[in-house]
Amino acid sequence: MKKLLISAALLAVSVTLLFAQPAKQPAAPAKTEPAKTEPKKEEKKDTPADEREAKWYNPDYRPYVASFDELYKLGDDFANNKFRLALSNYQTGRSILDKMREEVQRNKEEWADAKYLNEKWYWQTIDRKMREERILQEKKNKAKIKAVTYFTRAINHLDEIQNRAFREKQEMKELTAAVYRDWIIAQYDLGNLPQTIDLLERYLKIDPVYEQEISPHKYLASAYGFKEAVAEKYGKATEAEIIFYKKNKNKHLLRAAELKYKKDSPEYEHILELVNRDEIIATKPAP
Repeated sequence: MKKLLISAALLAVSVTLLFAQPAKQPAAPAKTEPAKTEPKKEEKKDTPADEREAKWYNPDYRPYVASFDELYKLGDDFANNKFRLALSNYQTGRSILDKMREEVQRNKEEWADAKYLNEKWYWQTIDRKMREERILQEKKNKAKIKAVTYFTRAINHLDEIQNRAFREKQEMKELTAAVYRDWIIAQYDLGNLPQTIDLLERYLKIDPVYEQEISPHKYLASAYGFKEAVAEKYGKATEAEIIFYKKNKNKHLLRAAELKYKKDSPEYEHILELVNRDEIIATKPAP
């Protein structure tokens, strides 16, 4: 009996201790950083106008009047692309001329240092020098014709730039002037004087600073004078056309003299006298 009482007492104590223990708390979830979500890109939604235009899709469409479809030429991207193409063609043309001049100079030095022991007579020396001059002239002409091709391409690219703001940029004006200048010089040397007139007139209008250069006026005076002489010689121009060539020749001749010597100089006065005499002869009625 005593043993049963002791066992009951121990059981009661065990039960009390068991329920007296604090209940285990559930483990807290591990803290995790919130996932970074990339901002959603706004999808370009077609406007109702775009949807309506999509119905007109025609891969074979070729505009008969292209004015509207060529408006992209007013953009900066088109202008920049054409500018780069013009610059590339201009640099190629310049490289051709530079190489030609280096080769011509090298030939001159080589021929000057050479000994021509077989030349016993003076005419042999003259004949050799004339032959050398022909060789050099052929090299010059060949290079200039090739360079003009690239300069012409550059001019065509520049002419396609219709963006007014871009055309007013200094680099655009400088490249245009450089291309025009080298094209004019090469064409003039090749004997194509009349062809230089249009580009010379355009050169003077690129910027006021170019109008104040002496050389373009000298080139224009020569070109107009050439046309005047040809017209008078062959009689294929009207009297009004001949007077037009004469007046423009004299105008640019006077302007060149003014820019170089000033109006109060004896040089300018001399040119003015020649021009006045030329104008009087031109307007003098035939007997």
